Amino acid sequence: MDVVLVTKNGMVKKTSVDEFRKQGRGGGGVGAMSVADGDAVVDAVALGNAQGVMVVTAGGRAIHFSAADLRQMGRGAQGVRGIRLNDGDSVVAVVAV
Repeated sequence: MDVVLVTKNGMVKKTSVDEFRKQGRGGGGVGAMSVADGDAVVDAVALGNAQGVMVVTAGGRAIHFSAADLRQMGRGAQGVRGIRLNDGDSVVAVVAV
């Protein structure tokens, strides 16, 4: 199974859930994505059987693309631009569809 992470500035990445080791309760966690200064991860979704990904912005824009178009990346990768944003806009959600 794959997980898709998206940042407020529109960066998107797909990573296998196998990249994240299981930890006990109270674990410190592991890095999931490199994030540029001024950016932040806003959402993460498990793809499961979903064929696509939809990224939605605060300004009401959305883009829908095939999950197959995202190549798998390691945990430390920054990702690729998933949506080009207008000035002042930001990503608020990602949905597996």
